[in-house]
Amino acid sequence: MNNKMPISVWILVIAMALNTTAASFLWPFNTLYIHDFLGESMTLAGVALLVNSALAIVGNYIGGTLFDRIGGKATLVISVGLLLASSLGFLLFHATFFGYLVWLGLIGFSGGLVFPTVYAFAGLIWPEGGRRSFNAIYVAQNVGVALGTAMSGQIARLNIEWIFYANFFLSVLFVVVLLFGLRYLKNPTRPVVQSQLEAAATTLSSATMKSMWYVAIGYAVLWFVYVQWQGTIAVHSKDLGVTISQYSLLWTVNGAMIVFAQPLLNRMLRQFEDDLKRQLIIGASIFLGAFLIVPFAGGFGMFMVGMVVMTIGEMFVWPAVPTIAAKLAPPGKAGQYQGLVNIAASVGRMIGPTLSGFIYDVFGITAVFGMLLLLATFALSLFVFMKDIRVTEKSS
Repeated sequence: MNNKMPISVWILVIAMALNTTAASFLWPFNTLYIHDFLGESMTLAGVALLVNSALAIVGNYIGGTLFDRIGGKATLVISVGLLLASSLGFLLFHATFFGYLVWLGLIGFSGGLVFPTVYAFAGLIWPEGGRRSFNAIYVAQNVGVALGTAMSGQIARLNIEWIFYANFFLSVLFVVVLLFGLRYLKNPTRPVVQSQLEAAATTLSSATMKSMWYVAIGYAVLWFVYVQWQGTIAVHSKDLGVTISQYSLLWTVNGAMIVFAQPLLNRMLRQFEDDLKRQLIIGASIFLGAFLIVPFAGGFGMFMVGMVVMTIGEMFVWPAVPTIAAKLAPPGKAGQYQGLVNIAASVGRMIGPTLSGFIYDVFGITAVFGMLLLLATFALSLFVFMKDIRVTEKSS
């Protein structure tokens, strides 16, 4: 087995770090910008994030399908071109709610094209790497979160308009890296024709499909819970006196923890013998613990404790999901299966801000916290009842 990560995977890792850094200049402040600077309600802020995630779902589906039909390289070129154009439009036309809505939605769509393409590429061009290619991309994304939020908090404190310029500049770098690296990215070969016996052998059992749906639904629910830190919790923390720079520091710690604690986590996961079900259960349990802390936060310190606990849960769940999708995907369906789990995440991101924003406006933050506890418990129960899923890091 080749233990060295190929240059093609490194290109995807570096590109996704830049992409997430660019996004991290925007997403922590979307709700705050719409509510405080454009003067719109929390419900309308939720609608804007709903449109972003709804179009991301469409992009995830189209991106995964295009990967399987026309190849990864062509899909990447289309995706990054649209993402760059959307970032430029957002920079130029975000000063009204309608402009913000339209261009944030287009960023969601183009970003949705990118994610299943990159994850499917990573799984197919280095199959012997097992979970390591997905872990590397996950860590890279959180390097982006740490850098982006650390810089964006300071920039927003000076002039919040500058975050849109930073997003566009980093989107340009993201496109440059991917286009430069296209020569190293080869469309993975896969069998074009299968006999009926081979096709039957790749058909997933009913129990396995049920587990895939349990994973997807649980993932969507945990993303619903997670995005509250960018919506209702962001506004609630501001009401309690947490400043913008302190709030961005929460996300800096989130990203930095994931990057620097990854070696420790990898050693822990090896002791589980690659039991992905147990990994999901532990992660969801820790998520639930975080939302037993946050409702009682009265200032920055307790919000930081809640963020640290939630980040530990995230580190267990987030990288396990694309690994499961790669393991269960039949030949020729890698793009669609990565699209499915990215759609699940986008559904959570879509429904979360809108529903919680409405509940916040009508019933207050206490009702929001009650809902989040119930949802985290539901996700945990899905993982408990799913079929065991294991992954091995050896060549197929």
